Amino acid sequence: MPAAVAIWVWFCAYLNGAGWTLSALHQLNAAGYAVALAMWCAGVLFWKFRARKPKRKVFSLRARLFHRFRKPFPLTFLILSAMAFIGGAIYAPSDYDALTYRLPRMLNWLAAGHWFWIPTANERMNYSTTAWEWIAMPLFDIFHSDRALFLIDAIGFLLMPGLLFSVFRRLGVARNVAWTWMWLLPLAYGYVIQAGGIENDLIGATFLLASIFFGLRARRSGEVGDIWLAGLSAALMTNAKLSNLPLLLPCLIAVWPALAQLRKRWFATLAVAGVAVMASAGPTIALNQIHTGSWTGDPDNSTGVQLKSPGAALLGNSLLLLQQSFMPPVLPDAHKITDRLNKKMPASWQQILKEKFPRYYMAGLNELPQEEAAGLGLGVTLLLLGGSVATFFGAGKKIAPGNIFSQMSLVAFAAWIAALVYMAKMGSEAAARLMLPYYPLAIVPLLLLPSQNFLLRFRTWRIFAALAALSVLPAIILSPARPLLPMTHLSGQFAQRHPSSALAQRLASVYSAYAQRNDALAPLREHLPDNAKEIGFVAGSDDTDYSLWRPFGKRQVVYLQNEIKNSAPIPDNIEWIVVKRRSWPELSNLTLENWAAQHHAQIVLSVPIVTIIAWGPETWCLLRIQR
Repeated sequence: MPAAVAIWVWFCAYLNGAGWTLSALHQLNAAGYAVALAMWCAGVLFWKFRARKPKRKVFSLRARLFHRFRKPFPLTFLILSAMAFIGGAIYAPSDYDALTYRLPRMLNWLAAGHWFWIPTANERMNYSTTAWEWIAMPLFDIFHSDRALFLIDAIGFLLMPGLLFSVFRRLGVARNVAWTWMWLLPLAYGYVIQAGGIENDLIGATFLLASIFFGLRARRSGEVGDIWLAGLSAALMTNAKLSNLPLLLPCLIAVWPALAQLRKRWFATLAVAGVAVMASAGPTIALNQIHTGSWTGDPDNSTGVQLKSPGAALLGNSLLLLQQSFMPPVLPDAHKITDRLNKKMPASWQQILKEKFPRYYMAGLNELPQEEAAGLGLGVTLLLLGGSVATFFGAGKKIAPGNIFSQMSLVAFAAWIAALVYMAKMGSEAAARLMLPYYPLAIVPLLLLPSQNFLLRFRTWRIFAALAALSVLPAIILSPARPLLPMTHLSGQFAQRHPSSALAQRLASVYSAYAQRNDALAPLREHLPDNAKEIGFVAGSDDTDYSLWRPFGKRQVVYLQNEIKNSAPIPDNIEWIVVKRRSWPELSNLTLENWAAQHHAQIVLSVPIVTIIAWGPETWCLLRIQR
C-alpha cells in the first residue's frame, strides 16, 4: 500500500508541475502531454531499476483478494465500491460545479494552449484551485472525452482504507477499531457517492491522509523520501480546495519531528520543494492576487462564502452539519422537512443567519444523498454517536469524563482546531461536503474511546455496523446522477400513471434533468453548422457552456458578457451566439429582440431547458448574426 500511495502522490504532483510548465511554454496540448508522460514513464523505469529488491514470495491475485475480502466489512466495501465505479463508467459526469466551471476552464486553456485569466461572468473558472484539473488534463486532452475522468476519484477512494488503518494505528486507535473503521468510514455517503464522480473533495481527503501517514512514518524511519511525500501530499491537498488550507496545521505537526533530516539532502529537497509549490495552491493564490488584488480571487465576496461574524458562521455551520450528517438514505418530502426545520428555529437565529450567513437558506435536504451535499450520512453518524454515548454508560474500561480525550494526539487536536477555523470563517451551504477532508482526523478522539473496542465484541453491534454501512446502498442504486436502475424511464412511467402526485412529478423531473445535464444545451448545439468554430455565449455566473464545446478540440466558446454590457462590437469571427434569456436584462437595457435587430441578428431558436431543478425550465436562444 505505501508504494501505491507514493506513486500516486508523485504522479499527481508531477502532473500539476507539468501542467504549469507546459502552460508557461504555451504547449498545453496533446503533443506536450505525450512528451511529459514519456518522461514520467522513463523516470519510473529508472527508479524501479535503481530500487530493485530481492524477490519475495508472491501470492496469486485471486488468493490475495480472497484473503483480503473474505470478511463481511471488506466484502461490503468491495461490493459497494464496485457499484459506485460501475455508475461512474456507464454515465457521463453530471456534477454541476464541474460542468459549470471546472471542465469549461480546462477547455479554454487547451484552446489557448496555456492557462489564462478567462473573461467570463463565472469567475470561479479563474480563482479556483487546480489540482484536480491538472491531474485530469492529460485524459481530457488526449482522448477528447470526459468518460474516464471518474477514475481520479476512484483511485483515491481505493487508497482510503489502507491509509485510514495506518493513520488510525499511528494515532493510537486500537487495532480492531482501526480495522473496522478503515472499511466503514469510506462508506460514509459523501465518500462513496463521489467515488464514481468528478468532485474534488474526495481527493482532498486522500491527500490529507497521505500527508499524515508519510509524516508520521518519517518520525520513525528518518527517511527524507517520507518527508518529501508528506509535503507533496499536503501541497496537493491545498490545491484541491482552498477550504482545506487549515488542515496544513495537522500535516505540519505530523511531520515536524522529522524535518531535521532534510539537511542530509538539501539540494534534492529544494527541487522537491519547487515541485510542491507548483502542486500547491500557491500559483493560484499568486495569480488571484495579481488579477484581483485578493489572494482568494473574490475581493468583493460576491459568492458570500467569506463570513465576517465567527459566531454566525459557527451557528450556521453547526446547524448544517447537524442536518446533513443525519441525512437518511431515503427522505421523501425532503424540502418540506427542510422548511419545517427552518421555521422551528428561534427567530433570533433566523435573523442572524439571514444577515450574516447569506447562503444558509440555499441549503436543503434531498430525497437521496447526492454528491453536491452529502457528508457522513445517518449510518456512520449513528455509529460514532452510539459509541460515544456508550462510554458514558460504562461500556468498556471506565474513564472519567475529564480524561476522555487524554490520549488524543496533537495531530488529532490540530485537526479539531482546523475544523473550528473552517467553521468560523466559511459560509457555504455545502458544509458537510466541503468538510469531507476533515472527518478522518476529526473522528480519531471518538475512536479512542474504550467503548469502541468493547462494543466490537458483540455480534449485535457488528450487525448494526454492517447495516449502517449498507445504508448507502439506496443512494448508490437510485442516485439521480448515476442510477443503476433505468430510473429515467421508471420515474417517467410513474409520473404518467400518477399525474396528481407531487412526488411522482418531482422524481420524473429530477431524473430527467440529471440524464441530460452533461449535454444540457444539446437542443441548441444540434442547430449549429459543422463549420461554426467559435460560439458566442451570454448567460449568468452559474450557467454551463460545456455542451457548446462539443466536439471537443474543434470548437471554442467565446464569452460576450463584456461586449453586451459595454455595447461593444461583437468580434467579426462570431456568427452564432447562445443566450440565456433570463440573464439578458442584467447586461443590457435593450430587449434581446431590439439588440438582435440593431446587430443584424436573427433568433433562430428558443427552447426551454432545465439545468437546475429549483430553477425550473429556462428559455435559451440561439442567434445568428448576418455577416
